[in-house]
Amino acid sequence: MFRPVFADACSEPNVTMSVARTAKRLRLMVLIPTLILSAFGMLMIYSASSYSAELDYGDSLFYVKKQLLGFLPGLVAMYGIYKIKPEFLKKISPAALVISLALLAAVFIPGLGQTSYGATRWINLGFITFQPSEIAKFALMLFLARIYSTYPPVKLKYLLLPLSAVVAVLALIMLEPNMSITLSVAAAAFLLTFAAGLNKKYIFAVVALVAVLLPVLILSEPYRIRRMLAFLDPWANPRAEGYQLIQSYYALGSGGFFGVGLFNSRQKYLFLPFAESDFIFSVIGEELGVIGCIAVLAVYAVMIFAGIKIALANTDAFRRLAAFGITAVIAVQTLLNVAVVTGAVPPTGVPLPYVSAGGTSLIVFMCASAALMRLGKPD
Repeated sequence: MFRPVFADACSEPNVTMSVARTAKRLRLMVLIPTLILSAFGMLMIYSASSYSAELDYGDSLFYVKKQLLGFLPGLVAMYGIYKIKPEFLKKISPAALVISLALLAAVFIPGLGQTSYGATRWINLGFITFQPSEIAKFALMLFLARIYSTYPPVKLKYLLLPLSAVVAVLALIMLEPNMSITLSVAAAAFLLTFAAGLNKKYIFAVVALVAVLLPVLILSEPYRIRRMLAFLDPWANPRAEGYQLIQSYYALGSGGFFGVGLFNSRQKYLFLPFAESDFIFSVIGEELGVIGCIAVLAVYAVMIFAGIKIALANTDAFRRLAAFGITAVIAVQTLLNVAVVTGAVPPTGVPLPYVSAGGTSLIVFMCASAALMRLGKPD
């Protein structure tokens, strides 16, 4: 279980000033990476999508414009979220979770839910399309933080309500289907539960349950079996299931140490599917090389480090756990995206936070950054 870095009784002026300076520095370590990654994302989206966007829509800036329509409202939303007190976030977290569950269920309403590539993950309101799962994962973290701040998961009875919430969210996301986000949310929820003080005997039970359920989930759908086989040997079927991973390898491999140069990707010319979204890290590796990939991951590392420090510095249980939960979502999704494009895990569609094309994802992650900064602001 977390222990606060700063004691409650920091009444001396010099200590208070030091704490305030540290807190401000940590907030900047969240804000600056958020802005850098968001701006860098638009640059890389243009590079990765300009050719396909020109062919499909007659506008090479099509995806960039859509991302900008997410970024600008995201800045406004960040300011609004930053002004909200953590106590209010705690108060509304049950309602936020219920609304998120309702939105997740609403994707299955004919005429409202939108299906693409065999998955129904979007709600189409005519003037805007968004993914409820993007909202649900952070709503779940806030709800778990509220419950665990009062009832740490040291007894089975204290786990019943939070686990029910986790199962409800995961089940609805899985039905879309969206296994990648399901795994991301499950991992983040487990990390938050562990950080809240999960009893050791339950840890082994959870690990055993995952060891049983994961193969069942993979075997329950033929396309997941094909993806697993493609992961094990993508060259066994290079024109079908193995195609995307092979093209990602080509992109990363041709980038070498320093890359082929910004805007000079060859894989974006319709070789690499979803180059502007799920596989944008492959284009980054091709154009900017190993050095560029390390630099991008370093920016994420700064943000994640700051998030963990914000969590550790808080003396309030809800703030501490909420900060950790938000940071866990960012960290898990980033690592999963990089693992997929590098072939470390079976291929599955998951966007790179702040960078991949997707207005809903960008707005929600920017709001998450703002909430994390607010949780790190001393009252």
